[in-house]
Amino acid sequence: MSKVIILPDIHGRTFWKYALEHIDEFDKVIFLGDYLDPYPHEGITFDESVENFKEILEFKKNNIDKVELLIGNHDCHYIWLDFMDCSRLNRSRRKEMNKLYNDNCELFRIAYLLNDKYLFSHAGVYKEWLVANSIELNDFLDKPISFWNGTYNTFLEDLSYYRGGNNLAGSIVWADIRESLTQSLLDGYYQIVGHTQMEEFPYLTNSIACLDVRRPFVLDLDKEIITNINGIEYKIYD
Repeated sequence: MSKVIILPDIHGRTFWKYALEHIDEFDKVIFLGDYLDPYPHEGITFDESVENFKEILEFKKNNIDKVELLIGNHDCHYIWLDFMDCSRLNRSRRKEMNKLYNDNCELFRIAYLLNDKYLFSHAGVYKEWLVANSIELNDFLDKPISFWNGTYNTFLEDLSYYRGGNNLAGSIVWADIRESLTQSLLDGYYQIVGHTQMEEFPYLTNSIACLDVRRPFVLDLDKEIITNINGIEYKIYD
């Protein structure tokens, strides 16, 4: 496997269709979550975001082993009706979306590990969060979201002060990228996340990349380079 296309927060946007149109050019397609709850200023309606999401589900079903669908905080509040309300939650459609997610629950994961090195999740994984909740990274790998239904744990709602909470570190669906400056990332992994929206350029260090800038990115595993579709390269350092 040499090339992976990464699709950060969707929120009804259609940039992901680059992966659909170029599927044969990539060995893996990874969505970082947040499929619904569009931003009003972008002119995308909730109905449009739902239809877009349904197309993504079909894309996954048609490429079941090639496409990975991860979940973010804006998915959690539809998957679990008692999950904390995130911004732009559509309360009138919540039960309908709950059914849509859970009818397709086997298609989703919370985290994905590639080549025992590249760790993909919506918002990042910090040691402090794992320790505080007595959980391990393996609890989130290779388990569909149905694993959590009925045994849902509120630690997914943990927020740091960067997001208005009181926890030392945010959860795997809530951690702000600024936490990487003060908290401890997991040793031995290069993390690739979304969630914290960047204005124009991604944020990269030698241990984490935040790609939430409304466009696809390509990870070249051989060259250890992340490239956006405009050809701008960002080197990953060990």
